[in-house]
This record gives sequence, structure tokens and C-alpha cells, in this order.
Amino acid sequence: MQMTIERIANLHEREIEEFMNHIKHTFQPTVPQQAETIRKAASLVRMNAIGAYRYTQTEQSLMANISGTESEFARLSFQTMEPYCTCLNNSWCAHQIAVVFHLYSQFHSLSDWLHNWRQSGTVQTQLSIQQRTPEAWISALTELVKPLDELDHKDGPTGFLHYTSKIEQQKTRLSPFEWEWKPLFTLYYELTLLQASWPFLNSELSSNDSYHYGKWQLTIWLNEQLSELKAGIIQLSSKSRLFETDAFHLKLKDLIHLFAVQEDGLFSKRFEVFRLVYTELYTDEAELSEAIDRLENETAPDASLFRAFLYLTSGRFDELDRELEALDPTAVPQWLAFALYAKEDEDFDIVQSIMLQLLPHLADYYQQLASRNRSAFAEDIDQLLALSDVSEEQRDQLFQSYGPEANRAYGQFLFERSRYEEWAALMHLTRNSVDMIDSNSLKTALAEDSRAVFPLMHAEALKLVKEKNRDSYRRAVRLWKQMKTAAKRDGRNEFWNRYINTVRQQFPRLRALMEEMEKGNLLL
Repeated sequence: MQMTIERIANLHEREIEEFMNHIKHTFQPTVPQQAETIRKAASLVRMNAIGAYRYTQTEQSLMANISGTESEFARLSFQTMEPYCTCLNNSWCAHQIAVVFHLYSQFHSLSDWLHNWRQSGTVQTQLSIQQRTPEAWISALTELVKPLDELDHKDGPTGFLHYTSKIEQQKTRLSPFEWEWKPLFTLYYELTLLQASWPFLNSELSSNDSYHYGKWQLTIWLNEQLSELKAGIIQLSSKSRLFETDAFHLKLKDLIHLFAVQEDGLFSKRFEVFRLVYTELYTDEAELSEAIDRLENETAPDASLFRAFLYLTSGRFDELDRELEALDPTAVPQWLAFALYAKEDEDFDIVQSIMLQLLPHLADYYQQLASRNRSAFAEDIDQLLALSDVSEEQRDQLFQSYGPEANRAYGQFLFERSRYEEWAALMHLTRNSVDMIDSNSLKTALAEDSRAVFPLMHAEALKLVKEKNRDSYRRAVRLWKQMKTAAKRDGRNEFWNRYINTVRQQFPRLRALMEEMEKGNLLL
């Protein structure tokens, strides 16, 4: 059935918006070649050059003929969000953009869009720092990152990365020339940038929806900024502090507090910044005491955790114990971040105190996680519980409450305790093939307890036989030969011969299987 272009545009309005955002942030009106591509695409729409089209509903794709100087065919896939054109341009070409523009124009004003796009290239923030003061730095940097405050949620990760790229380019003009001031300026810039970005990053990265390419891009960007910030902290801490920088360091502590303590979400990232500052940069007793005093009057939800960290860092263990006694077990991710830090620092008593408090709440928190995060969470939690006074029975029950995403960690848990029968049963339920089981683990289990592993290997061998091809028969025979070696080592010759004869009697008409079994010399 032929579908009208209006109907296609209505069906895929969200995808068309995404295409338009990509075009908006990929093509710059200040770059002549890119501006010409957009001009040509708009001209093709105005000349009604988009002629015959064909929509394939099963593939959710549109093929359109563009008649211009030379006729071309452009294809848009609404499923994979990938364009293609017979002009064989490696990137977006005017023909592909023209088809997107034509679809967009069915329900929106293309003229308004083009006007706004051109205007975006004329607004250039002319910033400079006239004085070297913390206030002047903050004022200029706040103005620099202002576009992030105006970021529309519809712009998505592509729009966000576009704005941050422009900000990064303009930031170079503000950076001081003197090398001794650069690390301090980097910290001011990164903290200002992160704070302005945080509402958008928290909204995008904290959601439990599917993990898509845009999220991956944002995660990479955030990790890069944290690496830059870490490099600046380490570089600054390795050099003598200039007298002129005292006021900057005082204000820097305010920036750290505003970002790490008072922002919401993505706690592990904020905690990492706070941890770096107070283990690398501000480490003397007076500075730690000053930070603790400030946090004791802080009402932010995560303040107790930052206090606990500073108590640990400064060796004030009595205050730390009181903080742990009042631990809020509903703040599971925050306290887990602290437990992981304590583990790295080999403060195992702290790990145990935290984990014993959190234990009753871990199963409920696990169910709130996105499926993609559950496997890693189960492994990290079990490593922390192993360092705590938590019985194996409790850890076992916790694994069983998690569900299938934790099967890899649960399998490792069973294997390490030589519970091979349960391990083999779990592998049978959760692996489509023994090829998906670590070969060294299978070899070890077979050597330690062949009786427990035989049912798993038997089921896999029968599955291969049912495929009824010679290659599968050979693979089944290889499994049987492994089982034969284990049976011979265990002195179970009679059992093994009965088993092989039973298999032969079960499939007497599979001549190729019989031949492979004969070649394998499976009897003892």
C-alpha cells in the first residue's frame, strides 16, 4: 500500500527530529563548505526535487529520488538511523539532508529552522579576563558555559557535545599564559563546566532506559573531564603553592563543595572528585578540619558520607564510628562507593561496618538497577561481602534473590567453593553450550568431581547429536572422550562402558554417529 509523505512524517516524527538535531549540530553556518551543503539541500526542497519515493514498512526505511543536475537516490533508515545516497558521499550529503528537510517541512516551518540555524553562527561570545582574581575567573567561565543552561532536552547528547566542543575552543583564549597558573585555571574551568553540565548529565545517565550510543558518548566525555581534572589536581599538588594563589585556593574549596556535596545524582563521580582533592591537594590537618567543620553544618543528603570520608582520611575514627552507626541504609549507592574506596585503602573494618548495615537492603536495591548494570553490581557486592563478617549462606541467599543477571558471579561463587554439582546445574540452565563455559573451569570441575559434571556434558552431547550432522557428531565424541578420561581416572570403567553402549543403542540408525564413535575408541 502506497503511504503518503505526510503519513510517513507523522509515523516517524521523533526520528526526523533526531535527524534534524544531528544536522543542526554537525553542520556549522560559519564553515563555508558545510553552509553550502545546507543551502543546496534547502534549494532542492524549494524546487520540489524530491520526486518518487518508496516506503518499506518492514524495514522502516524510505527511498526517495532526487532530481537535480544529476538524478540520485537517497535512503533513510528510521530503524538504524543511518542515511545512504547513490552519490556515495561518505558523510551526510545534500540529497540525504533534502529528504530529511522535506519530511520535516510536512509539519514544521523549514524557513524558521534555517533562520535559527544561521543565527546560531553569528552569536560569538567575546570573553576576556581583565583581572587575575577568583571572581573574574568565575565570572568569565560562568558566561562561557552559559549555553549549557539553555540546552534543550530535545537536543540530546549530540547537541550537548556540540556545545561543549565550542566551549572548549573558546576556553583556550581565557587560559593564562604562565604555566604555574594553568593547572589552577584548569580546575576552575572543569568544575564550572561540570556544574553547568550536571543537570543534563544526571538526567541522561541516571535513567534506566536502554544503553544507547548517545549515553556511551556522554559517559566517555564525563570520564575525559574527570581525567583532566585529576591531572590538574596532581600537577598542582606537586608544586609549591604561590602566595598569590591563596585566594584562588580558598575559592576553589567553595567550588568543590558546591559541585561534590550540593549537586545530585551520579554520586560515584562526585565522590571521586572530592576524594582526589582531599587526598592529593588539601591534605594537612588544618584544611581537613576546616572541611569537616563545614560539612557538619551541611544539610545536603550526601553530607554524612563526605564527613565519614574525611573522618577516615584524618584518622578521627571515633567520629567515623558514630557516623557509621547512624548510616542511612537507603542510600545504598553512596555508601557502596565509600565501601569500595575503603577496600582500595585496605580499611577492611570500615568495609565490614558498611556492608553489615547495607545487607538487608541490597536485594531490593539490585532490583531497581538497569539490567545492564546488575552483573557487575553482583560481582562488586560479593567481593565486599567476602571482606565482611557475612556467612556463605547469607551470600548464597543473596545471589539466589538477584535473578539471572547475576548468574556469572553466582557461578564463580559456587565454583570457588567446589560446589561443582550446583555449579554444573547452573551452567546447564544458563549456558546454551559448553563452549560458553570457561574451558579451564570445566577441566578443573571434571578433574575434581566428574560425577557432578557428567550430567552437564551428557546433556550437551545429546544436544549435538540431535543436530544430525557429522561436525556435531565429532564435537559430541570429543566431549565423550573427555568424560572417558575422567571415568578411567576414577576407576569407573564398568559404568563408562554401560553408558557408551546405552548411547549406541539409543541411536542405532545414525550411521555417521556410529562411525565417529568407533573412530573415537570410546570404550574402556
